[in-house]
Amino acid sequence: MAPILAGLAKKMPHVIFLKSVAVELDVEAMPTFLFFKEGKIVDRVVGADRDALVAKIKKHATQVAAA
Repeated sequence: MAPILAGLAKKMPHVIFLKSVAVELDVEAMPTFLFFKEGKIVDRVVGADRDALVAKIKKHATQVAAA
């Protein structure tokens, strides 16, 4: 998934992509992708599901860009 995220980060410079410590965020499965808004978790994707991950990134990036 790392190459996919790197490619998305280049295409979407207005989105912040972070790696974090799993224990601090109660991650129980790898990979888990968390989406934050104003410091709070608003969504997540569990597992290496490229289509679901891209859909969630687009969903939340669009909301931020439109605001």
